[in-house]
Amino acid sequence: MDNQIKIRLKHLIYTFILMVIGILIFKTLPMYLYGDDILFDASRHVIATSFGLYFLYYLFLQNREELKIPFFIFSSMILGVIAIQRIIAGEHNEYGILLGFAVAGVSIILPLWRKLK
Repeated sequence: MDNQIKIRLKHLIYTFILMVIGILIFKTLPMYLYGDDILFDASRHVIATSFGLYFLYYLFLQNREELKIPFFIFSSMILGVIAIQRIIAGEHNEYGILLGFAVAGVSIILPLWRKLK
């Protein structure tokens, strides 16, 4: 297997593990402490969709300059629709959605920290 592919897979696995830890801390633990009907727990839908979109980008689109901007617009639209739907459905409030985005963002950035510096 190519060294570059190994590095990418390693980053994806670290991102996935960080997202699972974030879900356990900011979704499962608050639901355990305050009950299932709370609105301020992290949105698992936002986190899972973020990972799926990141997976597509990181493995297939990272080196395709002409597709980056359209993919970011597409991703923003999908995540926006999911966030609005979760609020309208009464499953989360703004804090829960923002917490989901924060968990996803931190999980994506931490494995790439050396590269981003």
